[in-house]
Amino acid sequence: MEKITFNAMREFIIENELTDSVSITLHPDNFDELVLDYLDFNDNQIERPFEILGIEILQDNSGDIPKSKIHIMETAQ
Repeated sequence: MEKITFNAMREFIIENELTDSVSITLHPDNFDELVLDYLDFNDNQIERPFEILGIEILQDNSGDIPKSKIHIMETAQ
């Protein structure tokens, strides 16, 4: 995905039929862009944890996730 926006992330979650059994991890630059877009869309309000359609969105702090890539991981139940 070239630019990870709020609407693009919603579409990705819907198209891939993701459920709350997974979380999404993004490169720090993409995470920041997504948060700013989310804030614009939601009148500068954000929830913690950061979720879109019930899927938690996390920032990669390990340096493992390349820019413009979406990493899906199973969550502990």
